[in-house]
Amino acid sequence: MKKPLLLCLMLCLLASARAQEMPSNRKSLDKIARSILPATQRDSTATALVPDTAQTTAPARRPGLIRRIIDYYSGSNVDRTFEKKIDWSIAPGPNYSSDVGFGIGFLVAGLYRLDRTDSLTAPSNISLYGNITTEKFLLARFSGENILSRNRHRLSYSGAFVYFPGAFYGVGYDQGALGYVESLTTTMGIARIAACTSFIPHTYIGVSFGVNYSGASTSANFASRSQLEAMGEHYGELSRNDRQLYDAFRAGYFDPDLATPFTNYIERTGERKNAFNAHVGIFAQYDTRDVLTAPSKGLFAKVEARIFPRFLGNSRETFGKVNVQVDAYVKLWKGMVLAYDLYTEFTVGRPSWHLYAKLGGTERMRGYYEGRYRDNNLVTTQVELRQKIYRRHGLAAWFGLGNIWGQDNFQWRNTLHSFGVGYRFEFKNRMNIRLDYGWGVYGNPHFYWDRKRSSAFIFTASEAF
Repeated sequence: MKKPLLLCLMLCLLASARAQEMPSNRKSLDKIARSILPATQRDSTATALVPDTAQTTAPARRPGLIRRIIDYYSGSNVDRTFEKKIDWSIAPGPNYSSDVGFGIGFLVAGLYRLDRTDSLTAPSNISLYGNITTEKFLLARFSGENILSRNRHRLSYSGAFVYFPGAFYGVGYDQGALGYVESLTTTMGIARIAACTSFIPHTYIGVSFGVNYSGASTSANFASRSQLEAMGEHYGELSRNDRQLYDAFRAGYFDPDLATPFTNYIERTGERKNAFNAHVGIFAQYDTRDVLTAPSKGLFAKVEARIFPRFLGNSRETFGKVNVQVDAYVKLWKGMVLAYDLYTEFTVGRPSWHLYAKLGGTERMRGYYEGRYRDNNLVTTQVELRQKIYRRHGLAAWFGLGNIWGQDNFQWRNTLHSFGVGYRFEFKNRMNIRLDYGWGVYGNPHFYWDRKRSSAFIFTASEAF
């Protein structure tokens, strides 16, 4: 009996010791201190042995909004595609264009790897972009590219919805240069998908499919001939713009019969305002770029042929297009890249009104209203310098030339120029946010609405080419 009693006593002492070693709260600690120390030292020393952490440690303060935004973007360009399924980032951006006014846009970009154990395949990418402006322009766009099997296969896709209270200047260089413009509100839906594979290094063969719908409504911008003739009787009561319009009419510079170019085009061709088109295509490309989204070296060349057959539901007769694109990138010195782009588009047959080759936009001939100059054929070329300034910040400057022509032969005198500057911020790893401001040529000096030099502000993801 002694051994069991002794064992029980030892277990009780052990449990008591453990309870004293791991007190559950401050009162337990005070009690232990009083039981160990002399009575004269219990009150003062117990408190010293067990400091009040609530008094000595200040609560952690949550960073402010500005600090959190800075911390977020300071690490957004780190490659986390091996850690996350999709590495997302988001950025807002103001913008301005002389055509659509002031706007606010947002950009969501993501990088990901379909196989996160494969470090030889470049990351795939996806971007979502939206914009709304003071002139009721609305744009929602998505695009992306999946890269598979150590860069041997590529699947790209894009789509957009556009509500555009824009303008139509006519078809051909001369009509674009004259400056007669008719308000044209366009509702567009666009989708495209392309897939290609590599049989030999850096060379790809692929197919594409796309659909494009454009609905249009028009409104007259200017007075009719009879209204203009009657203005002379009340000249002193006219607004400044109406007086300038009347003066141009009396001087023979303004012809009201030419002031509705879209209506005139529809009446002349018999085409419908609402047009649907679908295409199938084949393409070949050669690509040695180090990165698709922000190349610093390499060459990209692509030839694509597309056919828009009537049996796919096209609004007009069957027609075709051939596109050729050549881009080259060279490092000049640390942080400096020289980029060159050549792009051509040739049309066989007569396309729908919204599928003519258009000069201008966010990639080529930046600074021009996209579609002011449109015709069957187009060629553009541009040179851009891209300099990284500090960490993730960079600047760019470019100069470009462009020309359009139709049934007539190419005319050197119709060549237009574009130039501009831009800011770059490395939003994701090797993916930039691009803010560009471009300028083109002056308009018709006899029309008050067209005297200024054309210009445009651009906010989007990735480089222009």
